[in-house]
Amino acid sequence: MNALFIIAGALLAGPAIDKEFAGMDANHDGKVSAVEHAAGAKSMFDTMDGNRDGKVTATEMSAAHKAITGQDTKPGDMSAADKIKAVDNNGDGVLTAQEHAAGAAAMFAKMDANKDGMLSKEEMAAGHAAMLKK
Repeated sequence: MNALFIIAGALLAGPAIDKEFAGMDANHDGKVSAVEHAAGAKSMFDTMDGNRDGKVTATEMSAAHKAITGQDTKPGDMSAADKIKAVDNNGDGVLTAQEHAAGAAAMFAKMDANKDGMLSKEEMAAGHAAMLKK
């Protein structure tokens, strides 16, 4: 499930984490609940699923990365295929909405450092940074 951090981090890095957090904090209370995080993850999946077939291929993930960041992946970055492989429970080479949702739930649990059921902006940023270092 660590790959979901890498997927999110590759799509959203640096100041984009602030934007991601603000977008997920639906009630604007300065915290992201598990429900808000799951909704954000679903939105990210929907963005990556270019042909709306309920699955994300490496090509779609790469296209979403470029559309969001304006850049191709950099040499040395983990490939989209490898990111998918790390979360792809059935090994078919594509990421389903269910696989992505399960990865997002695991990611939320890992980022919730104080285990209060909510993510602060600092927890989210630290969680993404820690996973991107692996």
